[in-house]
Parts: sequence; structure tokens; C-alpha cells
Amino acid sequence: MSQSWEKCLASLKDSLPIGEYSVWVKPLKASERNETLYLNAPSASALKYINKHKSLEAAIVLAVSECDQKLKVRFGVVESSKKAANTHKHHTTPLFPEYTFDNLVLGSANQVAALASRQIAEKIGSSPYNPFIIYGESGLGKTHLMQAAGHLALKKTPSLKIIYVPLMDFVRNITTSLRHNTIENVKLFYQSADLLLVDDIHLIAGKDKSQEEFFHIFNFLFSTKKQIIFTCDQPPKNIKDLENRLKTRFSQGLNLQLSPPELEMRAAILLKKSQNPQISLNLSEDVALFIASHVISNVRDLEGALLKLKAFVDFSQIDHSLITKDVVEGALGDLIRPKKLFIEINEVQKTVSKYYGITVSDLVSNSRKQHLVKARQMAIYLCHELTSLSLAKIGQNFGNRDHSTVLYSCEKLKGLISTNEEIKNDIENIKIKITNL
Repeated sequence: MSQSWEKCLASLKDSLPIGEYSVWVKPLKASERNETLYLNAPSASALKYINKHKSLEAAIVLAVSECDQKLKVRFGVVESSKKAANTHKHHTTPLFPEYTFDNLVLGSANQVAALASRQIAEKIGSSPYNPFIIYGESGLGKTHLMQAAGHLALKKTPSLKIIYVPLMDFVRNITTSLRHNTIENVKLFYQSADLLLVDDIHLIAGKDKSQEEFFHIFNFLFSTKKQIIFTCDQPPKNIKDLENRLKTRFSQGLNLQLSPPELEMRAAILLKKSQNPQISLNLSEDVALFIASHVISNVRDLEGALLKLKAFVDFSQIDHSLITKDVVEGALGDLIRPKKLFIEINEVQKTVSKYYGITVSDLVSNSRKQHLVKARQMAIYLCHELTSLSLAKIGQNFGNRDHSTVLYSCEKLKGLISTNEEIKNDIENIKIKITNL
């Protein structure tokens, strides 16, 4: 590519709307001869568009002039042989190379969503799961799963056009296009996707114009059987300030939740990521489990702990084969040493009630309904684990129950945690919400 044109592209990317730049400018092929810059469009229709839209043509000529006043500009069309050789080069926006299914650790927290993502990627255009929305708290691997689907889809069908965009980039594209009166070009850009990947769709809430334009883009893609995958921090039906027509369309597809990874999955993630050439740490299973038992919130925090451990080992010149629990404690400090938490009993009660969709009054009542008994025992157990209150004091805050009832609830939950995976996951999820780990 012409070096002059590379500089011009950088300038045009900043000055033109993203849709116009990506669809009409970036695909131009540039060559320089005798102080003339030849810009060849990939097709006759693309050249016709540039010639017809004089403001776009003028913007390109101006950018070239600012780069090199001696250069003249000539527009043309790529020769058919060159066009055929480059057919697929502009079919996708960049995906993160490490976000593949091969680099994904599977566990109960993400297995269903991973299987769905893989099936969708293998059946672009014919999957019944459209749109597909992966939701959950930050750092659980939603973007990884979504982009893994993109990588697999592209591997199976290299001609697919895949567009990945964080939601706030989409909003900026809409804002810029409104300023330049080129909204139709932006819509054309997104509507050209065979697979549209949008990160953090919940951030569109309250942005009326962006919601309006996204509604039309969504309808076009859905009606033409193009696949749509979103990530979100909550079920779409719960997003405040989201238009009902979008809530309805988002909810008509497949919505799957990612949960915080369980202990064994967290350890497996640490072991897999430690083998990355950029990390290259020799962790034993025992050490990985030790770290995972303390870093319980999400994958992002596990990655941070691993990088911190690597820095400590490298800078302390510790042999990588001698990474022990003592080394981990020295490296990770407060992540490993127990934190002093000052948890109020009402915080536990409110969090458990919200988690199970009941009221605090139901929680402390004498009702023997099965779902209330389960939530009550969970709350009592967590109060015993997370607060410094005595059994008698905890009982007083649960409808004046005596200490033997409180003890029974605690022992009951301890037994269930070792045998019931759902209860174990509920405990971990609620602890995270209470302690903000």
C-alpha cells in the first residue's frame, strides 16, 4: 500500500463517519506513479457511489492534498483478477485472537452457553437461536464466548462478514453520522453483516436515537436471517429505560446466563492461563486450587492475580518450579490473607431475599413453604459465616428463633454444600454480592 495513502486513511478515519469510512474508503486500493495517487474501488458500483457523493470525493482529495500537495488523485476500479484475489479481506472487523473455543475452560458456569455459541457458529443463517444473548456480571467471559463464535463461524465460512462492536462505539458512530447527515451509510454498514456481535447492549438504555436506529438495523438483520449475538449484564427484560419493542425482540431469542466459576473451574482457568507463553508459570494443581479458593469473583480477577504472581516471581528471581503456597501468599498479599469484613445482618437478609425473589418479611416469618425454608436456612448460615453475631443473636433477628434452630440450619447447609452443586453455587453467588469481592 502507498505510504501516503496510509497517512490519508488515518486522517479520513477520524474525519468521516465509521460507516462511510469502512464501506467506501477503506476498501480502496492505492498505488503511486509519477506524482499521481491511483485509488481503485473494488467494484463499479462503489466507484459510482464515490463519484455521485461529491462531499466524500472532496474529503478524500483534501486528505491527499494535506498529506502531499504534489499528488494528484485518480479514481478507478480494481482489475477483476485482483478483485477476485482480495474478495474476503474486508469481510470482518478484527476479533481478539485469543478469544477462541480452544482457549476456553468449560465448567458448569458456562457449559450451556458455550455449547449454544458453538452450535450457532456452525449454523449461521439457520440457527433457531436468534438473537442470542449472553448475560451475567462483569469478568465472567461473555465477550470471550461471543468472539469464539465469531472465530469458529469465520473458520467454517471464510466469506462471512462479521462485525464486532462495543455498544458505546455504536453510539459514537450514530452521533457522528447525525452530525454529518450520513445515518443511512452507518445503517448500511451494520446491515451488511452476516453475523453482528455487540458487546454490552444494556448501555443502549436511555439513548433514544441510538435505540431507534438499532431497532431498524436489528429488524433488517433478523428478517434477512442474519445472526445476532449480544452480551449484557442482566436479562434484557430487566434493563431500565430500554424501549419495550427492543425488550420484546431481545427476549424472543435465546438468553443464557453465565455464573461465577466454581472452585475447580477457577483452578482450571489458572492452570490453562499459566501455560500461555506470555505468562509461562509452572503452577501445581494444589497451588492453583489455593489461589482459586481465595479469588472467587470472576475470570478477570483470576487473570490479575496470575499477572501479579508472575511479576513477583520474575522480579524476585524465584525458580518457576518452586512456586509454593508461601510464595503465593507473599505475591498476592491481601488477596490471600483473610479480609476483615464488617457485615450487618440486615445486609445478608436483604441480599438473600432479593436473590430468591422474596421479601425480608417472608424470610423471617414462620412460614414452612419449601422455598422460604430454603432461603431462610441459607440466610441464617451466611449470617453465621459472615458476621460475628452469636447463634442466639442471629435467632433473634429471624423471628426470635432459639439458638438450636440456628445451629440446625447451619449444619443442614454445611451438609448440602458438599452434596448439592446448586446450593454450593448459590452460596458463592450470594457471598460475592454481599462482600463485593
